[in-house]
Amino acid sequence: MSRSQLEKISIADVPSGAGAFDYYNTFSVVQEGSDEASRQVLSIEPSTTPIIEDGQSIIMTKNYDLTVSGLFKKETISGLQTLADNRTDVVFGGFGLGGQILQMDGKLNLGQVLSETASFRFNSPREAKGGYDVNVTSPAHNGSGKHSAELCYSTNGLAMYKWQEGSTSGLAAGWKKTNGSATWDSSNEEQDFTYSGAQTAKLHRDLFLPCDGRTIYFHVDMTAASITTGANIKIEAFSDYGSTNVGTADTESIPDGSTATLTASMVVPDTAKMIRVSVNIGQDDTISFKNPTVQLDSTYNFVEFNT
Repeated sequence: MSRSQLEKISIADVPSGAGAFDYYNTFSVVQEGSDEASRQVLSIEPSTTPIIEDGQSIIMTKNYDLTVSGLFKKETISGLQTLADNRTDVVFGGFGLGGQILQMDGKLNLGQVLSETASFRFNSPREAKGGYDVNVTSPAHNGSGKHSAELCYSTNGLAMYKWQEGSTSGLAAGWKKTNGSATWDSSNEEQDFTYSGAQTAKLHRDLFLPCDGRTIYFHVDMTAASITTGANIKIEAFSDYGSTNVGTADTESIPDGSTATLTASMVVPDTAKMIRVSVNIGQDDTISFKNPTVQLDSTYNFVEFNT
């Protein structure tokens, strides 16, 4: 069906709490200051011969695979070998050649290594039906909202999860909450968020990426805002898992009564290993929003990964 080459990817073994990653490395077509270079290809193909019904070709499941090949040093191979041998769950992030952002969960398989510095490959294959684990009313099913292949390759880096209520009641799929009350408005497909406490309340998403100095944009479509204390959207970067900030974070205030699309952006330095985007409110603030995106483009364009 399709093959796409990625400019650069990262692999992160995310710890259970804030702090250093258990493993982190990047792979790119050109490795700055290194003699290592690699080729990264994401492929999506039918897993079996399509079924023909009424003249229509029906694909039941698909094979998704990220394959990386290159010439790697002994220490690089050793780190990958440990991940593969231990069947470690890792997070892949990446940038495509056309503005796409890769987010992908999975494990590694390694190819044969012929010498201490050898051309070899590793990959992370999986079979899935495609699309999202969605909420349905009959028969009743509260879906997680996550893509069935546990990946997204889209101009919207948040598209690993469908914009819907997730497994946590009232909260958009894939998002985490600190303080406040979150309610899902199914009629308008909106996230409602309010807080009466004295501290800040936050909804956030994390993305693990091979940051390299490019600008990343966080867009949010506001549909209502009653602001008493002060609310904002924010993008920030970390050199570890959510503990040490790097670069200059950007916040965009949410005006009282706002129904506009708001954008926060930052130049993410190459010392960063992840970004966090958040929607933050204060005491007695109430907001509603929908269809947020993380993009490499300043022009807001909400899309999902239905492949």
